[in-house]
Amino acid sequence: MWLLIGFLFSREYLRLPALGSVITGIILMIIIVQIERQIILGAKNKKAATFRIILALVMSLLGSVIVDQIIFKEDIIKEKLMSVNNEVSKVLPQKINEINLQEKDLDSTIANKQHEREMLINEVTRKPTIRLPKYESQRIPSKTIDGRDTVLVKKIYTTESVLNPKAKLIEDIDKQISNLREEKSALTQRKIDIREKTEEELLHSKGFLDELKVMFKILVSSPISLVVWGLWLLFFLIIELFVLISKLADQENDYERIIKHQRDVRIAAIDKLNGF
Repeated sequence: MWLLIGFLFSREYLRLPALGSVITGIILMIIIVQIERQIILGAKNKKAATFRIILALVMSLLGSVIVDQIIFKEDIIKEKLMSVNNEVSKVLPQKINEINLQEKDLDSTIANKQHEREMLINEVTRKPTIRLPKYESQRIPSKTIDGRDTVLVKKIYTTESVLNPKAKLIEDIDKQISNLREEKSALTQRKIDIREKTEEELLHSKGFLDELKVMFKILVSSPISLVVWGLWLLFFLIIELFVLISKLADQENDYERIIKHQRDVRIAAIDKLNGF
């Protein structure tokens, strides 16, 4: 039983893999077996019995809670969804406002870029071409006064008509505007999906304590659920106290006589050794 409880608890709340959950269940089972063994082998003692009763209550409560969380899993999920919806309603406006501010900044940037683009288009329309200075060197053979050959370099200044270089800036601005619009489209899609993603984040962040709160709410609001939980608690408590009650109620049995005899033999042997 405790192997199963340990396995389920490890898998559902500790998020351990199957092997880790099995190992945890085995460890828990060994601990319980050792406790029961100490009760069986130990003498009848009020302090030990009191401790075992307290331990039984704790373990029964823990076991019943874990089992009930599995039994009422669907109801817990419904309550969690309702709780998440309430939390989303509180968190969502703030997140949407943040996205709206980002969209507003993008709209402002896009408007500035479009204005800059229009100004460039107007300028390029007025001056599709511009004239740039051009220098050419012309080498002219000549002779000096004394009759030697030489070369005269003559610089000729001209102008040539070229396309207005600002026309290329329009293409760059078009790309920037396109990228900004894609960012805005992504923000719009994010705003559409934000409720679903927020719900998923809140659902995944719910842990063992959150489910305990939800289950407590279910038990308080539903008498039937409370009765079921009480029956499981009583069932686990009876199982946990069965060994203790049997130990306290029964008279000395053969097994206890054997244990007592072995103890007496060991004590006698020790006393004999001490006598030497």
